[in-house]
Amino acid sequence: MEITTKVIETIKDKEVTQIRLINDNGVEAHLITLGATWQAFLVPQADGSKKNIVLGFDTPSHYNQNGIAAGQSIGRVAGRIKNGQFSISDQDYQVAQNNNGNALHGGPNGFHRQHWDYELVEDNDKIGVKFTYHAKEEIDDFPGDMTVTALYLLDNQNKLTVSYTATDVTKDTLFNPTNHVYFNLSDKQDLSSHELKINAEQVLESDDTLIPTGVKKEVAATPYDFRSFKPLIPAIEATGGIDDAFLVSSKDNQPIAVLRDKDSHDTISIYSDRNALVVYTFNFPEDNVYFSRDHGLENKKHEGVAMEAQTLPDAINHPDFGNTVIKKGETVTHSITFSYTKEI
Repeated sequence: MEITTKVIETIKDKEVTQIRLINDNGVEAHLITLGATWQAFLVPQADGSKKNIVLGFDTPSHYNQNGIAAGQSIGRVAGRIKNGQFSISDQDYQVAQNNNGNALHGGPNGFHRQHWDYELVEDNDKIGVKFTYHAKEEIDDFPGDMTVTALYLLDNQNKLTVSYTATDVTKDTLFNPTNHVYFNLSDKQDLSSHELKINAEQVLESDDTLIPTGVKKEVAATPYDFRSFKPLIPAIEATGGIDDAFLVSSKDNQPIAVLRDKDSHDTISIYSDRNALVVYTFNFPEDNVYFSRDHGLENKKHEGVAMEAQTLPDAINHPDFGNTVIKKGETVTHSITFSYTKEI
């Protein structure tokens, strides 16, 4: 197993370091200090080449030039908060409204826009990097300050785990982070060969601005029924594009979701300790965006699928959605594991 580091860009006098984790099977996870971002995931192919199965950018500053948040650490709160408003312990709060009047992905100064410190980690049969960021109320509007770490660990079973921990919390506040990774397991700029399975009986109903109404809909007999493997394209065509929160179950240590490419047999299984998976099929590509895996071709609609493991969005405004409050002095950790296999 091997770890390498390299400064790959300087942005406003801040160096951005790339950390490469390489296991004994030749699987590589590339991480960068800007946004504690998962930049690339290279998996060996039969011909000796390596294929990058996530969307990202070679140049770190490109992450700041669009709203895609590819592979970035999202917080303090993933997803949307209605009107950017919430109450904790009878105290009302207003945070920045950066998406149709709502707060999205921690606002304009969320985790993904920050430069994180880092230290390398070697833990028995795992190698990794621990990123650290000191979140402050004056920067992101959320109540109180906290220290946040994003610990990425790669093992020889081809599992990459990211664990987000909040500590040194100075005031009751919110904590619902995720990694906004987009997958494309094929060599194409579309999802035509992808099949998806989600361990979910229900999906949230949302309004026109993608704020949950509070209604939980059964997936049975709808395009959202992925309880067994289904191709993604028919669901995308039926819905106009998926951008929805599934209520997932992780019983018996089973994955909450599995994505596979029927052509290459490359497969990603996702494990999470929380109750939701937001699936977004890249419905709104942006101009002048070129993902590194595309070798100079501009991004395309429905090119990748984001799989965001988290607590249900806008949970603070829906008592039955799960707890995203972290108390003063409390320490909370949430982990997501992405397991790569080639299933023949």
